Amino acid sequence: MPLDHSQLQLNKQLTIPLARQLYQQLHQQIVSGNLSYAERLPSSRELAEQLQLSRGVVVECYEMLRLDHLVLGFGKGGTQICYQPYLAKPLASKASTKLGLSAQGRLIATARDYMGLRTPLLLQTSLPDLRLFPKRAWLKVQCEALEQLQGQYERSGGVSPLKLALKEFLARYRGIQVQDLNCLLISTGTQGALSALARALLNPNDVTVVEHPGWEGGKAALRQAQAHLVSVDLDQEGALVPTIKAKLAVITPNAQFPTGYVMSAARRKAWLEYSIQHNCWLIEDDFAAEYSYQQHPAPSLLSYPQAQHVIHLGTMSKLLLPDLRLSWMVVPASIADELRKILNTLGLQPSYLLQHQLALFMQYGYLAKHLAQTRSIYNQRRQWCTTYLQQHGADILEVMPSLSGMNTYLKLKESLHTENLEFRLKQAGFGCEIYRLIAKEKMTTYLLLGHAKLSEEQLETVLGKFLNVLRN
Repeated sequence: MPLDHSQLQLNKQLTIPLARQLYQQLHQQIVSGNLSYAERLPSSRELAEQLQLSRGVVVECYEMLRLDHLVLGFGKGGTQICYQPYLAKPLASKASTKLGLSAQGRLIATARDYMGLRTPLLLQTSLPDLRLFPKRAWLKVQCEALEQLQGQYERSGGVSPLKLALKEFLARYRGIQVQDLNCLLISTGTQGALSALARALLNPNDVTVVEHPGWEGGKAALRQAQAHLVSVDLDQEGALVPTIKAKLAVITPNAQFPTGYVMSAARRKAWLEYSIQHNCWLIEDDFAAEYSYQQHPAPSLLSYPQAQHVIHLGTMSKLLLPDLRLSWMVVPASIADELRKILNTLGLQPSYLLQHQLALFMQYGYLAKHLAQTRSIYNQRRQWCTTYLQQHGADILEVMPSLSGMNTYLKLKESLHTENLEFRLKQAGFGCEIYRLIAKEKMTTYLLLGHAKLSEEQLETVLGKFLNVLRN
C-alpha cells in the first residue's frame, strides 16, 4: 500500500525534533504492515514538499530507518522498504495459553490487600507531619552529599558514612552497641527488610510467630515467603510467649502496633530465653522508640546478653518521612555477609545519594534536633486530643494511657454501635484503625487515631466530625 502522506501528523510545537516525529510514524506504519515489503517511498524532495518541511528533515528520517534495517536506498531506484512483518501461523489444533504470574508471583501479589489503602486521610495512624520536616537543613546537605558520590555501585550493605552515623544514633537512643559495621545493613523500608529476612531465614511452612492484633504489612512480608503464621495474643506486658516451637518470631517491644503496649522487662527476658531454648530467630521491629513521652525508651533486646538470635529493625519512615523508604537492620555476625549479598541480589538498597545525605543530616545534629522538636509537638497534640475527647466524647469512649507513639488509643464503650464502624470512618475520610481484644472471655473494641498531623487549628473541626461519625 503506497504511503499516504495525509496520515503523517507532525507538530512543530513539540520539543521532539521533526525528523524524529516523522521517523516514529513511518516506523510504526512499516512494522505494522501498512507499508508493504519492497514498497517505494517518495523521494526526500517529494515528501519534503508534501509535508512542507526542509529536505534535510526527510533525509535524516530516512537515514534513521536505514540504520534500523527497515529501508534500503537504491540510488535512482529510490528508497524501498526491506522489512517483512512476522505473521504468526494460527494453531488450529491447540488452544492458546494465556501468560501470567508464576505461583510464587501470585503468592506475593496476594499477600496483602492494598485496595483500601488510599491516602491522605484524617487522623491516619503513625504518619509524621510533613510540615515539621526541616526542608532547609535537608537541602543544605544535599550538595555536600553529591560531592561524596563515587560514581560506582555500593556492595557493602550501605555507605560507610551512614553506617557510622547510625552506629552513634543506635548507641544513644536504643542502647545498641554495634561492634562490627558489617552487621549493620541498610535497606528500603521495614517491609522490604522483613521480606528479605523471611526469604533468607525460613523454609516453606516454617512456623512463624506474629502478634495479634499486629501490623498487616509485616504479615504480608512473611506470607510471601510461605511462612506458616501462628498468632499470639497480647496483654499489658506485651506479646505472650508461645508454647509451641517456632523458627522465627516478629515482635514490637517498644511500641506495639496497634495497641501501643510497651513490653515489660520480665516479658523481654522470657522472649530471649524462648529464642535460645527453641533456637528461634527473634526479629525486633522498633519503628519509633524515640517517641517516648513519659520515660526514656527501654533499650533494645540487642542490649541483653541472651541476644544471640535477635535481629533489630529500624526505619526513618516515622522519625523523618515515609517517602525516604530507608530502614536498617542489625544482624548477627554469623549471617551478616550472606544477608548483605541477598540485599544486593534483590536490589533492596536505597539511593546512595540519599544515604550520604542522611548521614550528613545526622552528623550535623539535624536529626537529633528534629526529634526533640517533634517529640514535644506530638506530645502536645496528644494532650490536646486527650482533653477534647474526654470533654466531648466521654459518653462513648475512654482515652487510654500511652507511654509512646504517634497515636491516641481509645476504648469504645459497649453502648456504641460499632458495626461497620471502620467502613463508616473511611467513607468519612478518616484513617483510624479498629482492633479488638479479648480479656476474661469478654471482647472489647478499641480505636487508634493518629494525632501527629493534627494542628491546634484543626483540632475542634476534625475531632468534632470524628465524634459525629462514631455517634451516627
